[in-house]
Order: sequence, then C-alpha cells, then structure tokens
Amino acid sequence: MTPQRHVVYVAGSGRSGTSTLAGVLREFGLHVPAPEVEADASNPRGFSEPRWVVDHHDTLLRAADVQTSDPRPLAWHLVDRASAEANALGQIRVWLGTQLAAHGDLVVKDPRLLWFLELWLDAAADAGARASCLTMLRPPAEVAGSKAAYYQGRGVVDRVAGWINLMLGTELATRSTPRAFIRYADLLRDWDEPVFRAAAALDLPGVDPADVAAVRRVDAFVDPSLHRVGATWADVPVPAPLRTLADDLWAALDALADHDDAGTRAELDRLRALYPYVHRKVAASPARRIARLVPSEVVPQTVRRGVAHLLWRSPDATR
Repeated sequence: MTPQRHVVYVAGSGRSGTSTLAGVLREFGLHVPAPEVEADASNPRGFSEPRWVVDHHDTLLRAADVQTSDPRPLAWHLVDRASAEANALGQIRVWLGTQLAAHGDLVVKDPRLLWFLELWLDAAADAGARASCLTMLRPPAEVAGSKAAYYQGRGVVDRVAGWINLMLGTELATRSTPRAFIRYADLLRDWDEPVFRAAAALDLPGVDPADVAAVRRVDAFVDPSLHRVGATWADVPVPAPLRTLADDLWAALDALADHDDAGTRAELDRLRALYPYVHRKVAASPARRIARLVPSEVVPQTVRRGVAHLLWRSPDATR
C-alpha cells in the first residue's frame, strides 16, 4: 500500500523567515519542486520557492489588481473572484498532483501563498495528501523595516497595514488544517527546539532529531547573521491607531506559538473585525495623503524621525 503523501505549506509575510524554514524542511528530506527562484542579495541562501508557484500566484494577483502585501480588506474578495475566473484550483490541483506523484512529501512556500491557502488545502485533499501549515512570525516593525531595506515601492504605513491584513487572513485560513507557528527569532537563535516541537505536533515526515546528518546540515544552513534588520517603531513611524492594532495582533500571534486556544482565536476575531475601520481611517487621513506624495525611501531616516510627531501623531491622524 502506498503511504499517504504529506505537503507542508510554509506561510507568513515576506521577510519573516519563511525561506529559512522551508530550507530547514528540505534538509530533512521534504522536496522543494524545481525549478526554484534563484537566490539574490536579499536572500543569499535561496528562497526555497518553486518558480511555477510564484509565477502562478503573480498572474492571479495581477488579474485581481492586488499587490503581494495589499493592505485593503477588499483585496481578499478580489483575489477570490480572479481565482475562480481563472480556474486556479484546477491548475493547482494538476501541478500539485504531478509533484506529489513524482517526489513524495513536499514543502511549498511563497509569500503570495497567503492569498490562496484555501485553494492549496483543497488541492491537497483532492490529491489524497495530508496537509499542514507552518506559519512564521516576525514583529511588524521588523517586517516593514526589512522590506524597506530590500524592496522599493510602498511606504511604511502600507507595509504595516499589509502585514496586518495578510496575517489576519492567514490565521483564519489555517484554522481548518493542522498548523503550528514559529517565531523568526526562535528559529535563528536555536532552531531545533521550535522546529522539532512543530514537527512532532504536525507529525511531519522525516523531521527527526535522531537524523544526525540532517541536523548537521541544518546547523550549517541556519545563519543567525541573516537577522540583519532589527527595526522598532522608532524606525517605522505609523499612525497611532495602526500601531496599536499591529501591537495587539502581534501579541495574539505571538501567543499562538505556545498555545493555540479559543481565547486567542477570539482575540484574533476581534482584531479582524476592527481592521477595516482602522484601515479606512488611516487611508482617508489628510496627513496620510500628504505622506504618500513623498516616497519614504527618499526621506533620510533622521528627517523622518524628526517629523514623526508632526506627520503621524497629528490630531487628525490619530483620532
């Protein structure tokens, strides 16, 4: 009898350590489908992302007119509609079934995966595979600061709001399947404890502390120096309502790494209901509109800190 295959979906906002976690799982024998996205300066040890997955998600997001870290609550509906019109589930089902048949247990990772998790979970079930989700957690100021350091485009307000929108959606989508959460700092500081704890909880194939050769490979692969951006709110000035919501969301997500209980889920439901109101207030603020005229990357950090109390703490921006 053929053993049931397992597919692990690595979720989490970009710049939160998803590449490192997917690479760890590969060292223990889970397959990352080729060809992969090539490494670059922002991720020198590789992304561990299948090129087909990235391209497929990019096509769907363009059709929906949605950005990878889109802060709009409406974006979830736009993605769902574009996915249905493109028969995204059918395409994912074919690709995933082919990979499982050819390679066995898989790890699938892409920062865009957040928007399409339900489709991937359905495709795994259709293929008769066992699915689980591992979500990486990193504080929002660090995520926004890391994205600002390596990516052009959006300002810090959009980056923080995008983190809130995506992490709220991810948490809800993963409730329907076995899941675990790993803090980025824990992974880099002492990877074996959080990884083996999650592997035991999810019964991940092959992730075994007795596999001495794999443990040595992971020891060589995980590089604590990759924690290159340690931004705080002093470096990421955002409107007070957005910062408060981000702090509350981080506290709830951080708790999930230790206990995924009804109380924590209820708090996340509260924050999910609150977010559209906060987003609307922040997006409509005159101070917010003014700030959008000047890309944050062209404003020296010392200047941004100096005007933060004027631009982001004005009565209009914080009411």
